Amino acid sequence: MSLKTRLQAIANAFGEAFTCLGLALRDSLRPGILLRSSGLCLLAFGVWSWVFYSYFEQIATLAGWISFVVIYGGAALGLIPSLAGGSGGGMGGIAGALAMLILYVAALTLVMLVTLYAGVIVLSIRLALPWLLMDALRSRSLRHYPALAGRSPAPTELLRGLRYRLGPWLGITAGLLLCLLIPLVNGLLVLILLAYLNVRFLVPPALSRLASGAEQLGAINQQRGAMAAFGLLMFLLALVPVLNLLLPALLAGGACHLAYRGLDRSHRPAGVTPAPQVSLPAG
Repeated sequence: MSLKTRLQAIANAFGEAFTCLGLALRDSLRPGILLRSSGLCLLAFGVWSWVFYSYFEQIATLAGWISFVVIYGGAALGLIPSLAGGSGGGMGGIAGALAMLILYVAALTLVMLVTLYAGVIVLSIRLALPWLLMDALRSRSLRHYPALAGRSPAPTELLRGLRYRLGPWLGITAGLLLCLLIPLVNGLLVLILLAYLNVRFLVPPALSRLASGAEQLGAINQQRGAMAAFGLLMFLLALVPVLNLLLPALLAGGACHLAYRGLDRSHRPAGVTPAPQVSLPAG
């Protein structure tokens, strides 16, 4: 795949993610949904802020060691030019390389702490969504897709059903391990994988009683990049004061829209242009 094609695919994924974010925002602007979303968000922020405040030294130390291993591994493989071969210039070269190593480790540690803080908040919110907000936002989102209302799931083959159920759990185990084995960019890959899985785990409640495991796999295949992009947007939103009170509702609503749009595309014949299903203006 050429660089231009990859960039276009990334742009399309984020375009779809922003579209679903806008649709989720429209569905979330209801007093009951806003109240539950704000309450859940404040609870998650309160708990994890206390954890990070109380155990900051231990968390920062762990993040620092991980950062050191990542940076040192990249330097040993020659992937960081300013550090690779730094000892060739005598004591001055060694001191300069050591200073750059410390700077890189400190910067990566800070990034890891911010990412970890946002990540655990979003994860804890996602775990509570199926019980607190998913049903309300599922029904509101589904109103915009009349073609999906009342449909019955098709029969699922056993192997595809197992793949559908086991896929995200394999991503957490084997996927994380594979990402960690890639030097220098392993932190970024883990972040993208976790962002994707955070949305992926919401697909079953969004498509329950509407699609079989095989049909849900088809919807996921259509939206894989957009789901990762949407998960990254949720991590960023978690760091924006006031707006992050909408995070639970936007995460649940966005996952529903991603799933429904993917299901529609997976059943459309190749080459057929979709008719507009929903629009962003309120209605």
